[in-house]
Amino acid sequence: MATLSLRISIPEKNATKMMQFDPSTSVYDACRIIREKLAEASNMGQPKDYGLFLADEDVKKGVWLEPGRNLDYYILRNGDLLEYRRKLRTLRVRMLDGTLKTMLVDDSQPVANLMVVICTKIGITNHDEYSLVRELVEEENENQKPGNFGTLTLKRKKEEKGERDAKMEQLRKKLKTDDEVNWIDPSKTLREQGIDESETVLLRRKFFFSDQNIDSRDPVQLSLLYVQARDAILDGTHPITQEKACVFAGIQCQIQFGDHKEEKHKPGFLDLKEFLPQSYVKVKGIEKKVYAEHKKHIGLSELDAKVLYTKTARSLNTYGVTFFLVKEKMKGKNKLVPRLLGVTKDSVLRLDEKTKEILKTWPLTTVRRWGASPNTFTLDFGDYSDQYYSVQTTEAEQILQLIAGYIDIILKKQKAKDHFGIEGDEGSTMVEDSVSPLKATIMQHETSNVGKGNVEAVSVAIPAVMRAGGDGARPYGTGHIGGAQYTTVSGQVNIAHAPPMVQQTKVTSVLSEPQRALLSTISAGHEVIHIAEMELSTKAQLPELGTDPASLRWIEQTIDTHKQNVGSQIAAMNAATAQVVTLTSGPADDVDHTAVGAAITTIATNLPEMTKGVRMIAALMDDDTSGERLLDAARKLCSAFSDLLKATEPETKE
Repeated sequence: MATLSLRISIPEKNATKMMQFDPSTSVYDACRIIREKLAEASNMGQPKDYGLFLADEDVKKGVWLEPGRNLDYYILRNGDLLEYRRKLRTLRVRMLDGTLKTMLVDDSQPVANLMVVICTKIGITNHDEYSLVRELVEEENENQKPGNFGTLTLKRKKEEKGERDAKMEQLRKKLKTDDEVNWIDPSKTLREQGIDESETVLLRRKFFFSDQNIDSRDPVQLSLLYVQARDAILDGTHPITQEKACVFAGIQCQIQFGDHKEEKHKPGFLDLKEFLPQSYVKVKGIEKKVYAEHKKHIGLSELDAKVLYTKTARSLNTYGVTFFLVKEKMKGKNKLVPRLLGVTKDSVLRLDEKTKEILKTWPLTTVRRWGASPNTFTLDFGDYSDQYYSVQTTEAEQILQLIAGYIDIILKKQKAKDHFGIEGDEGSTMVEDSVSPLKATIMQHETSNVGKGNVEAVSVAIPAVMRAGGDGARPYGTGHIGGAQYTTVSGQVNIAHAPPMVQQTKVTSVLSEPQRALLSTISAGHEVIHIAEMELSTKAQLPELGTDPASLRWIEQTIDTHKQNVGSQIAAMNAATAQVVTLTSGPADDVDHTAVGAAITTIATNLPEMTKGVRMIAALMDDDTSGERLLDAARKLCSAFSDLLKATEPETKE
């Protein structure tokens, strides 16, 4: 049998060894063999955190070998170098409110899979509606205030724009379209897109599908949605009247400053550029109008004010629309004119390029096909229209991805509904069959009279008794509707064969590679939970603390800090739990085991830190009984996570 000789490099140990493999060996098994045979790799941490990397001189072209593939899939030759290295890397993620998070992600996974991990760690459940943006700052925006966390800096590099019409370029800047927002490709890895560990990416909502369900019960998503809606209103993405601008500014004041105070909130207090669109900043007396709106919200909490702001923003015609500036053919003339193309969760829009007034709406359900080329985008509405709608644009691929993304989300939601029987499937059929009462032969297993060979013939034409195959006699009642009607039943039932009960042959299929990888992740998760349960049997050990003011202040600050940390860790684990439930609720064959593993890893990563925080809080509590109750609640939470992992284990098909 042919063998494949490969050089295996272990960068962490600065070692390289020559090893032989069967070309049909899976990458998963190759990693196991490396750990078993090479002493350098035997004690390098969790096996699930490591993989094989095929390096290249160009960093972007290096690829991670997928665990489920065989080595011969990658057309490797004798003497090729593979690196056995850690797959985890750090990623800096910034939210629209300026918060910066640094987290560990799997470098081998495409960005679409990473979104599950990123969003669960932040506390966001509907990860498929968010995406990452590269922050490439243009020269003209370098003088912006650092506190402005809007979307004006999310532009592409000038050299990537190519040749563009000067008039179109000017319109783009005025209309604040999404043409130039540099979305990271979800189908590629971070490495393939040249995003290194020092670069910061922005988390932003890309699809406005389920945002109407966000309220004060989900403060993380509510805050992100509020900031994105606020920035879109202030930068002119949503054209609004002066009256409406004052309404939004009044709610924003309530969010930022709380209740209106006459002695504090006077003309000159506000930096109007942060509360009003640019076109209304210099209007005389507008600040007084803002304060008049602010007074209407006295007593409203910050969260409720954010709910009101986002709810009011949703009433705008342009809310949830992603705009692209395109050129379309003028009717009756061979001339191209600027036009706005908009995409929402349920339709494609044609809008006026100056006022953003909607001129034409095509529901997504009427879109039969679409085509994208480097310079054009075309929509085919099938029987709903007698002609195509075609526009000239350099952003055809981005428009295509957005429409496809919305359709994908719709199909996922519909699939979930169909699975739970909420809505019927158009492809389902009901069959009504008429059965004539002639003869029937029943073949069944019998648990009694085995070996005696007794055969009993009975007639089914006995009144008031139904004889089922294996349940014996069943009484039933008779009734009368309308005129008397009679059914004549003749013939008899023959029990043709009643074999003894025998042990059935069991056919077991081997788990797939993703299932085996998930089992490994679950096993590691059980170990983490077991250790956490052991640690939660006692409080944290602390030296004797005094009762002086400094000590009491330290205790209070420490408890507050750990409460915040534990709260964020529990939020991340809750989001991951919701993700596991969502991913495993469909048919077993459709489960994305890689994504489930990522969610379980989130739980296992946050649990030890939560345990430390709970033990510290329990130790610092004045009341020992309350501390014990807290530890007991944490142990019950660990037990619940253990049950969740057991329920998530993939089963062999029997």
